[in-house]
Amino acid sequence: MRDEDLMQLHLDVLYQQNEAGALTVMNEPPFEPAPTVHIGVTRDGKQMRFSSRVDEVFKKRLENTIQDADEDLLVDLIHQLMNRADLHEFRMGPTYVFPTIEEISPKVLHVTEQHKELLKDDFLFTYMNFDMKQPCYVVMELDRIASICCTARQSAVAAEASVYTHPKSRGKGYGAAVAQAWARDVQRQGRVALYSTTWDNFASQGIARTLNMRQYGVDVSIE
Repeated sequence: MRDEDLMQLHLDVLYQQNEAGALTVMNEPPFEPAPTVHIGVTRDGKQMRFSSRVDEVFKKRLENTIQDADEDLLVDLIHQLMNRADLHEFRMGPTYVFPTIEEISPKVLHVTEQHKELLKDDFLFTYMNFDMKQPCYVVMELDRIASICCTARQSAVAAEASVYTHPKSRGKGYGAAVAQAWARDVQRQGRVALYSTTWDNFASQGIARTLNMRQYGVDVSIE
């Protein structure tokens, strides 16, 4: 699949959009407002999505500037945008697609409806929204969840992974193990397994390297 097609899937997974293609809310509970602008950059070009709150004049000016911007200019532009009174936060990092997964670690437990109670103590949000967070895989240590991977957001075509490992259990490969199991499940459903993180999250980037994920782009969201 082409990088620009993967970025399109990624954006469709992250946000709900109105009929005009404007971003409305995050595609997960509690459905908070979407960012002002989201920029997906691949070797094929840039894809921009704007909040439904953005006026057309600002949108057109930003579109024209960003389409012609190289990486350094794009970073400079982001800092300029941050000086606006109504824009105060941005997130930037790599986006990945999982390779085809065949085997998974025997340490991993598939959390189903039958034993979702495992999540209740430490992962109440996942427990409360379990229908939307499946598939879900964990590694257990001393009867507690040491590492978990579930669905962050999803569409009918693709899903994005969410991985967390307890600080005391890091460095054991658990994050990669649960992410691998999650991806195989998603792929066996006929969907594309995606992953994204931020530039300062080295642990998440390490999982991507361990599992030989392919980076297809970089995304930037500006609040």
